[in-house]
Amino acid sequence: MSRRRPDGLHLEPLCGLLRRLSPNIDYLVIGSGMARGLREYCARRVTLILVSMTLLPPLLAVPVAVKLRLGAALEALLIASAAATGFMASLGLAVGLPAFSYTSRADYLEAKFHVFASTLASLLAGGQNLSEALEGLARYADDLKEFKVEINYITLMTSLSQDPTFILSELAKITPSSSLKTLADSLAKGVATGSDLLSIVRYQLETYTSYYYSLVDKVTASVGSLLEMFLSIGMIMPIMVTIMGILFSVYPIHGISFVSLVVLAIFILMPILSFMTVVLIDNQVSKVKL
Repeated sequence: MSRRRPDGLHLEPLCGLLRRLSPNIDYLVIGSGMARGLREYCARRVTLILVSMTLLPPLLAVPVAVKLRLGAALEALLIASAAATGFMASLGLAVGLPAFSYTSRADYLEAKFHVFASTLASLLAGGQNLSEALEGLARYADDLKEFKVEINYITLMTSLSQDPTFILSELAKITPSSSLKTLADSLAKGVATGSDLLSIVRYQLETYTSYYYSLVDKVTASVGSLLEMFLSIGMIMPIMVTIMGILFSVYPIHGISFVSLVVLAIFILMPILSFMTVVLIDNQVSKVKL
C-alpha cells in the first residue's frame, strides 16, 4: 500500500491560506531564494514556524495561569488566547519572511545587473537565438552566482521546452531586480514584435549605466551627509555634557549626577549612534557594491 508523500494534500489548505494573505507569495518565495516553490516553503519552514509559534505561547501561559491561580475557565481562555496569538503571529512571520528576503536581494542584484546583461548580450552577439542564449546562461553560473535563482528557473523552464516569451514573462515576476524585470519584459515584447533582441539588451545596458552613475552620486551624497551628522554629534556631545555638568553643579537635581550623564553619553548614546551610522552607511553602499 502506497504512503502519502509528506508534502501531499495536508499542505494545500496552508498554502491556500498564505496565498489569500499574500497573492504574490509564490513569486516572492521563488525570487527570494528561500525555496523552489510555495509547497516546498510550506513543508520546510512554514510548518515548523506554525507548530512552534502556536505551541510555545500556551506552554508559557500555563505557569502564568497557575501562579495567578485563575479558575479553570479563565485558564482555558488564557491558553486558547495565547495559542491564537501565536498562530496569527506565525502566519504574519510566514508571509513576511519571503517579502523581506525578496526585498533584501533587490539592491544586491541591481548592482550586479550589468554582468548578467553583458553575458546575455555576448551570447546573442555570437549568433545564438534567444532560447539558446537563455540556456547558455547556465554555463556562466559561477560568474553569475548572484543570479542563481533566476538561472535555475530559466534552466528548469528550458528543459521543459517552455516558450521563451513565457519564460521571460515569468522571470520578470520572480526576480526582485527592477532592471532585470525591465529587460525580461522588453525581450518578451521584442520576441512578439520581431525586434532586434541584441539591440534591446544593449539599450538596457546603456540605460542601466546612466542610472548607475546617478545612483553613485546620490549614494555618495547620502554617505557624506551621514558622516557629517555623526561627526557633528560627536563634537557637540562633549560640549553638551560639559554644559549639563556645570548646570547640575549650580542647580543639582536629585537622582541625576554628572557621572551618570558621562556614562550615558560615552557608553550608551555614542555606541548606539555609531552602530546606527554604520548600518545606514552599509545600506547605502550595498546599492552600488560591485
